[in-house]
Amino acid sequence: MKILFVYPRPNISFDTTHCVQLGLAHTAAVLEEAGHTVRVLDLNVQPDTLDEDTNWADAIGFYVMTPAVNATYVLTGRIKRINPNVPVVVGGPFPSALPEEILKSPDIDIVIKGEGELTAVELFDFLENRKSLDAVNGIFFKKDGKVQANPERQKIQNLDELPFPAYHLFPFYNYNPTRPTWIDARKLIPATMMTQRGCPFECNFCSSQRTGFRAMSPARVVEHITRLRDDFGVNFVEFQDDVFNLVPKRSEEVCSLLIQEQVDVNWSIPNGISRVENVTQHFLQIAKNSGCVDVWFAGESGNDHIRNTIIKKRNTTKNVRDAVAAAKRVGFQTGAFFVFGHPGETKEQMQETINFACSMPLDRAQFTIATPFPGTDLYRMIQNAGDKGKFLETNWDYYGPYEAKVLFEYGGTKKETVEEMYKKAFRSFYMRPSYIQKALQRKATYTNFPLLIKEAIRFVI
Repeated sequence: MKILFVYPRPNISFDTTHCVQLGLAHTAAVLEEAGHTVRVLDLNVQPDTLDEDTNWADAIGFYVMTPAVNATYVLTGRIKRINPNVPVVVGGPFPSALPEEILKSPDIDIVIKGEGELTAVELFDFLENRKSLDAVNGIFFKKDGKVQANPERQKIQNLDELPFPAYHLFPFYNYNPTRPTWIDARKLIPATMMTQRGCPFECNFCSSQRTGFRAMSPARVVEHITRLRDDFGVNFVEFQDDVFNLVPKRSEEVCSLLIQEQVDVNWSIPNGISRVENVTQHFLQIAKNSGCVDVWFAGESGNDHIRNTIIKKRNTTKNVRDAVAAAKRVGFQTGAFFVFGHPGETKEQMQETINFACSMPLDRAQFTIATPFPGTDLYRMIQNAGDKGKFLETNWDYYGPYEAKVLFEYGGTKKETVEEMYKKAFRSFYMRPSYIQKALQRKATYTNFPLLIKEAIRFVI
């Protein structure tokens, strides 16, 4: 088949030009291996050629993040007006969480739920040969005017068996590093990859919670990076893993092998090191020696009740402090993520988070407002809150990670309080004389000055 993959641009303010969409890249690779012809249209970095591509395609697939749902509805409507008979398939976080919701659209035919590679190969084979979809595990689809839910597909256990992602289908050199304000990005050729899937923990804001952890072998990770370097000239890799250091021995083996093989590619983990309790100075030193340029940590909250009873992070503020201190001893630039507006969180508890952030030797902090993404315990908690809480906004365009929008109230946590403390956090952290003095001594401050001013206007003022 001729298959078009579309990655829609969400209607959010956050810059979305940072990375190849890895779900599509992995799925495209297995489809090419199965003999299909695949095109990718990434509307975050490419001109809109959807009308022309629709006339070319035998089937069209979308990867849908939550804030891109409305954009997807518009695009699929265009497709069906051009070619009403072309099958439209959607996958990604939102369709996987709410398949029946997205199938209410008359322009969407099939949902791939969860990991897409094996399901996509079977699905497109069935579509090509016009066979009944009843036997395809891992999909929801419309049949006789109703939504049929087929059995779930077993998750891929051996990630080493997956082919190299189809990076060649993307406008590879149009992407930017995730955090260009902190590094000199002018000479970087960045790439993204994931070395693991799933997480056994139960953080309430994450849709990967309580899923089976699987990881590439260290040798496969290094092979992957080496190929990115040799095929594309990559000199900077961003691991998009949720829990890169879940198994400390494996993380250290990846770093050791990068050194041993003299790969000479810098790397970072822009989503942060979430399991701060697993961080040791030994790991950080070997990470630095292997090319890691900075470290971000999951700071989350300065209040241990919020941290462990509400978020269910299962570690402590002391773990965060120890990890940040170890990183500074090794010589890393450090950052941490903090979240405001958890269910039942008080103004005093939010102030504890501000104090916590300001008390550590961090070079930067990212403050966000809790977002109840579909598929998470937080979403289900608000959905089933009854008189205890409610959603304040149902427009999916606002469900981006950095939209600074209070989307729900729960218990005594009120919108105005969250907004007040969120703004206060940025001012308290970044307007400190000690912080400004250090920033003026940092080369990246001047390299990225226009972008820093833009970010300051957005978050601080």
